[in-house]
Amino acid sequence: MASESPAFDHLLHCVPEVASAVAAYTAAGLPAHTNPPHLGFQNGAWRLDVRYIEILGIVDRAEFVGSPYGRAMTPLMPFVHDVLAGGGSALNFAIDVTDVAATTERLRRQGHEVELLTFAREGSPVSFREAFLTDAPRWAPFFITYTPDRQVLLDTYRGGGGNRGTHDLAGFVIETPHPSEAAAWLSRLTGIPTGTDDTVVPLPGGHVHFVAGPSDRITTLLLTGGTPPTTDIKGLRIRPL
Repeated sequence: MASESPAFDHLLHCVPEVASAVAAYTAAGLPAHTNPPHLGFQNGAWRLDVRYIEILGIVDRAEFVGSPYGRAMTPLMPFVHDVLAGGGSALNFAIDVTDVAATTERLRRQGHEVELLTFAREGSPVSFREAFLTDAPRWAPFFITYTPDRQVLLDTYRGGGGNRGTHDLAGFVIETPHPSEAAAWLSRLTGIPTGTDDTVVPLPGGHVHFVAGPSDRITTLLLTGGTPPTTDIKGLRIRPL
Protein backbone atom coordinates (compact mmCIF):
# COMPACT_ATOMS: atom_id res chain seq x y z
CA MET A 1 0.00 0.00 0.00
CA ALA A 2 3.04 2.27 -0.16
CA SER A 3 1.87 3.35 -3.62
CA GLU A 4 -1.07 5.10 -1.95
CA SER A 5 1.38 7.40 -0.08
CA PRO A 6 -0.91 7.91 2.93
CA ALA A 7 -0.20 11.11 4.87
CA PHE A 8 -2.04 13.23 7.41
CA ASP A 9 -4.08 15.92 5.66
CA HIS A 10 -6.33 17.59 8.21
CA LEU A 11 -8.22 17.12 11.46
CA LEU A 12 -11.78 18.35 12.02
CA HIS A 13 -12.45 20.36 15.18
CA CYS A 14 -16.19 20.97 15.50
CA VAL A 15 -17.23 23.99 17.56
CA PRO A 16 -20.46 25.87 18.33
CA GLU A 17 -19.06 29.17 17.03
CA VAL A 18 -16.12 29.37 14.64
CA ALA A 19 -14.93 32.95 15.16
CA SER A 20 -14.35 32.56 18.91
CA ALA A 21 -12.52 29.25 18.39
CA VAL A 22 -10.31 30.84 15.72
CA ALA A 23 -9.54 33.67 18.15
CA ALA A 24 -8.60 31.12 20.83
CA TYR A 25 -6.25 29.30 18.45
CA THR A 26 -4.59 32.57 17.51
CA ALA A 27 -4.25 33.65 21.14
CA ALA A 28 -2.53 30.32 21.88
CA GLY A 29 0.09 31.02 19.20
CA LEU A 30 -1.57 28.99 16.44
CA PRO A 31 -2.52 31.67 13.86
CA ALA A 32 -5.90 30.76 12.42
CA HIS A 33 -8.35 32.36 9.99
CA THR A 34 -12.10 32.33 9.41
CA ASN A 35 -13.89 31.73 6.10
CA PRO A 36 -17.36 33.03 5.18
CA PRO A 37 -20.34 30.72 5.77
CA HIS A 38 -21.19 28.37 2.90
CA LEU A 39 -24.06 25.89 2.48
CA GLY A 40 -25.09 26.11 6.10
CA PHE A 41 -21.70 25.70 7.69
CA GLN A 42 -18.66 27.83 8.37
CA ASN A 43 -15.05 26.88 8.75
CA GLY A 44 -11.66 28.30 9.47
CA ALA A 45 -8.26 26.74 9.94
CA TRP A 46 -4.87 26.75 11.52
CA ARG A 47 -2.90 26.01 8.36
CA LEU A 48 0.57 24.52 8.74
CA ASP A 49 1.46 23.71 5.11
CA VAL A 50 -0.49 21.16 3.09
CA ARG A 51 -1.72 20.04 6.51
CA TYR A 52 -4.23 21.95 8.60
CA ILE A 53 -6.59 21.83 11.54
CA GLU A 54 -10.08 22.64 10.28
CA ILE A 55 -12.28 24.56 12.71
CA LEU A 56 -15.90 24.13 11.68
CA GLY A 57 -19.42 24.78 12.87
CA ILE A 58 -22.99 24.65 11.61
CA VAL A 59 -24.69 28.03 11.13
CA ASP A 60 -27.88 26.85 9.38
CA ARG A 61 -28.75 23.28 10.27
CA ALA A 62 -31.47 22.82 7.62
CA GLU A 63 -29.28 24.13 4.81
CA PHE A 64 -26.28 22.11 5.99
CA VAL A 65 -28.17 18.81 6.21
CA GLY A 66 -29.25 19.16 2.58
CA SER A 67 -25.81 20.12 1.31
CA PRO A 68 -23.24 17.67 -0.13
CA TYR A 69 -21.13 18.14 3.02
CA GLY A 70 -24.09 17.48 5.30
CA ARG A 71 -25.05 14.34 3.37
CA ALA A 72 -21.46 13.10 3.62
CA MET A 73 -21.54 13.61 7.38
CA THR A 74 -24.93 11.94 7.93
CA PRO A 75 -23.48 8.92 9.79
CA LEU A 76 -21.56 11.28 12.10
CA MET A 77 -24.43 13.67 12.86
CA PRO A 78 -25.44 12.12 16.21
CA PHE A 79 -21.79 12.53 17.29
CA VAL A 80 -21.77 16.10 15.92
CA HIS A 81 -24.89 16.96 17.94
CA ASP A 82 -23.26 15.60 21.11
CA VAL A 83 -20.05 17.51 20.40
CA LEU A 84 -21.85 20.81 19.83
CA ALA A 85 -23.99 20.36 22.93
CA GLY A 86 -20.83 19.77 24.94
CA GLY A 87 -19.09 22.90 23.68
CA GLY A 88 -16.92 21.37 20.97
CA SER A 89 -14.46 18.57 20.29
CA ALA A 90 -12.46 16.95 17.50
CA LEU A 91 -14.47 14.72 15.17
CA ASN A 92 -12.14 12.75 12.90
CA PHE A 93 -9.27 13.26 10.48
CA ALA A 94 -8.41 12.99 6.80
CA ILE A 95 -5.62 11.02 5.14
CA ASP A 96 -4.34 12.19 1.77
CA VAL A 97 -3.76 9.37 -0.73
CA THR A 98 -2.55 9.24 -4.33
CA ASP A 99 -5.82 7.92 -5.77
CA VAL A 100 -8.79 7.72 -3.43
CA ALA A 101 -10.75 5.59 -5.91
CA ALA A 102 -8.02 2.93 -5.78
CA THR A 103 -7.94 3.17 -1.98
CA THR A 104 -11.70 2.72 -1.93
CA GLU A 105 -11.48 -0.44 -4.01
CA ARG A 106 -8.77 -1.87 -1.76
CA LEU A 107 -10.82 -1.19 1.35
CA ARG A 108 -13.90 -2.75 -0.19
CA ARG A 109 -11.89 -5.86 -1.10
CA GLN A 110 -10.87 -6.02 2.55
CA GLY A 111 -14.54 -6.09 3.53
CA HIS A 112 -15.11 -2.47 4.54
CA GLU A 113 -18.24 -0.51 3.68
CA VAL A 114 -17.04 2.64 1.90
CA GLU A 115 -18.86 5.60 0.36
CA LEU A 116 -16.91 7.55 -2.29
CA LEU A 117 -18.04 11.14 -2.92
CA THR A 118 -16.88 13.93 -5.23
CA PHE A 119 -16.99 17.60 -4.20
CA ALA A 120 -16.71 20.38 -6.79
CA ARG A 121 -18.03 23.89 -7.28
CA GLU A 122 -19.36 24.81 -10.70
CA GLY A 123 -16.75 26.73 -12.67
CA SER A 124 -13.93 25.95 -10.24
CA PRO A 125 -10.78 24.11 -11.37
CA VAL A 126 -10.49 22.62 -7.89
CA SER A 127 -12.24 19.43 -6.76
CA PHE A 128 -11.66 16.64 -4.31
CA ARG A 129 -12.92 13.13 -3.67
CA GLU A 130 -13.41 11.61 -0.24
CA ALA A 131 -13.93 8.03 0.88
CA PHE A 132 -15.85 7.49 4.12
CA LEU A 133 -15.98 4.22 6.01
CA THR A 134 -19.48 3.51 7.28
CA ASP A 135 -18.43 0.53 9.40
CA ALA A 136 -15.75 2.19 11.54
CA PRO A 137 -15.25 3.96 14.88
CA ARG A 138 -16.46 7.55 14.89
CA TRP A 139 -12.87 8.83 15.15
CA ALA A 140 -11.83 6.83 12.08
CA PRO A 141 -10.15 8.66 9.21
CA PHE A 142 -11.60 9.35 5.82
CA PHE A 143 -9.43 9.38 2.71
CA ILE A 144 -9.03 12.30 0.32
CA THR A 145 -7.48 13.08 -3.08
CA TYR A 146 -7.37 16.62 -4.48
CA THR A 147 -7.39 17.80 -8.10
CA PRO A 148 -4.92 19.39 -8.62
CA ASP A 149 -2.84 17.80 -5.86
CA ARG A 150 -2.64 19.52 -2.50
CA GLN A 151 0.86 20.97 -2.95
CA VAL A 152 -0.19 22.63 -6.21
CA LEU A 153 -3.31 23.94 -4.48
CA LEU A 154 -1.22 25.36 -1.65
CA ASP A 155 1.24 27.06 -4.00
CA THR A 156 -1.38 28.33 -6.46
CA TYR A 157 -4.25 29.42 -4.25
CA ARG A 158 -2.83 29.85 -0.76
CA GLY A 159 0.52 31.52 -1.35
CA GLY A 160 2.55 28.57 -0.11
CA GLY A 161 0.71 28.23 3.19
CA GLY A 162 0.91 31.61 4.90
CA ASN A 163 1.93 32.06 8.54
CA ARG A 164 1.58 28.98 10.73
CA GLY A 165 3.45 30.51 13.66
CA THR A 166 6.29 28.97 15.63
CA HIS A 167 4.71 25.62 16.34
CA ASP A 168 4.21 22.46 14.28
CA LEU A 169 1.86 19.52 14.61
CA ALA A 170 3.61 16.33 15.65
CA GLY A 171 0.48 14.24 16.00
CA PHE A 172 -2.67 13.75 18.03
CA VAL A 173 -4.12 11.50 20.70
CA ILE A 174 -7.13 9.21 20.44
CA GLU A 175 -8.53 7.97 23.75
CA THR A 176 -10.12 4.54 23.33
CA PRO A 177 -10.86 1.56 25.58
CA HIS A 178 -8.38 -0.73 23.79
CA PRO A 179 -5.39 1.30 22.49
CA SER A 180 -3.32 -1.54 21.02
CA GLU A 181 -6.31 -3.02 19.18
CA ALA A 182 -7.30 0.39 17.81
CA ALA A 183 -3.75 1.08 16.64
CA ALA A 184 -3.58 -2.34 14.95
CA TRP A 185 -6.88 -1.61 13.19
CA LEU A 186 -5.62 1.75 11.90
CA SER A 187 -2.33 0.14 10.88
CA ARG A 188 -4.17 -2.43 8.75
CA LEU A 189 -6.41 0.27 7.30
CA THR A 190 -3.51 2.47 6.19
CA GLY A 191 -0.76 -0.09 5.63
CA ILE A 192 1.51 1.77 8.07
CA PRO A 193 3.20 -0.52 10.64
CA THR A 194 3.07 0.51 14.29
CA GLY A 195 6.76 -0.20 14.96
CA THR A 196 8.13 -0.78 18.46
CA ASP A 197 5.31 1.10 20.20
CA ASP A 198 2.12 -0.78 19.37
CA THR A 199 -0.05 2.17 20.41
CA VAL A 200 1.35 4.66 17.86
CA VAL A 201 0.70 4.67 14.11
CA PRO A 202 3.43 6.87 12.56
CA LEU A 203 1.26 8.49 9.91
CA PRO A 204 3.49 10.90 7.95
CA GLY A 205 2.64 14.47 8.87
CA GLY A 206 0.83 13.58 12.10
CA HIS A 207 1.46 10.48 14.20
CA VAL A 208 -1.62 8.91 15.77
CA HIS A 209 -1.21 8.05 19.47
CA PHE A 210 -3.73 5.83 21.23
CA VAL A 211 -4.25 5.93 25.01
CA ALA A 212 -6.61 4.07 27.30
CA GLY A 213 -9.85 5.76 28.26
CA PRO A 214 -13.62 5.65 27.86
CA SER A 215 -14.30 8.58 25.54
CA ASP A 216 -13.42 6.86 22.23
CA ARG A 217 -12.55 10.14 20.53
CA ILE A 218 -9.67 12.41 19.52
CA THR A 219 -8.74 14.39 22.62
CA THR A 220 -5.39 16.16 22.12
CA LEU A 221 -3.13 17.88 19.60
CA LEU A 222 0.60 17.25 20.14
CA LEU A 223 2.87 20.14 19.16
CA THR A 224 6.57 20.73 18.61
CA GLY A 225 8.57 23.83 17.73
CA GLY A 226 9.34 26.72 20.07
CA THR A 227 7.54 26.41 23.41
CA PRO A 228 4.12 24.97 22.59
CA PRO A 229 1.21 25.97 24.82
CA THR A 230 -0.65 23.72 27.19
CA THR A 231 -4.29 24.69 26.97
CA ASP A 232 -7.78 23.60 26.02
CA ILE A 233 -9.64 25.07 23.04
CA LYS A 234 -13.33 24.20 22.76
CA GLY A 235 -12.98 20.64 24.03
CA LEU A 236 -9.65 19.87 22.34
CA ARG A 237 -6.52 19.78 24.46
CA ILE A 238 -3.29 21.31 23.15
CA ARG A 239 0.08 20.33 24.61
CA PRO A 240 3.74 19.75 23.75
CA LEU A 241 4.73 16.31 22.48
